[in-house]
Amino acid sequence: MTAATDGVEYWAARARKLGERSVLGLDHDAPLDAVTDLHRGVLLPILGQLIPTGGHPPLTVLDLGCGVGRLTADLAGLAGRAIGVDPVAEMLALAPPHPAVAYRLLEDPAGPLPLATGEADVAFTCLVLGGLSADALARVGEELRRVLAPGGLVMLAESVSEQPAAGHWTFRTVAEYAAALPWARLEKVAEFDDAGDAVSVLVGRAPD
Repeated sequence: MTAATDGVEYWAARARKLGERSVLGLDHDAPLDAVTDLHRGVLLPILGQLIPTGGHPPLTVLDLGCGVGRLTADLAGLAGRAIGVDPVAEMLALAPPHPAVAYRLLEDPAGPLPLATGEADVAFTCLVLGGLSADALARVGEELRRVLAPGGLVMLAESVSEQPAAGHWTFRTVAEYAAALPWARLEKVAEFDDAGDAVSVLVGRAPD
């Protein structure tokens, strides 16, 4: 989810102006591919250790706030199938097609998510939830619980800080994310630097 409930037009305008780079923070100087490679190199190995591979039926990964689809095809390649969801049509229009990926427009950033109950085996975000207000985050948390299959995996990579909100982005602590998704019992499994911002990787599961 790349926008707060009232901020979809802000992100749409960025997409029209910046194209694929609209998904990056304005303080990023590195090429988009280099940033994506950093995220890919940190996050995909962690996810690969948490989901079954080889000989198992394909899994469905929800890439929530997929934006321009930077990692969606990678998620599909790892699990079998991916559904990229975003509220910004201009970003989805830039996402590359892939035979194992379906892109769906989210009508309201706070939900409901355009997935059936239990449709996803994994829910994934990468620098997305800071774009949501506290109320919207709580509603999205309940929607994630609905669309995940019993025992489904949640993996969030989000900016963590106690600094005040900046523009269309809210910084939160690990404890605040855990409180927003209490059913997932999130735990921090890794942390990395993204253009000077600390990003925590949080993992949990839906109830069985």
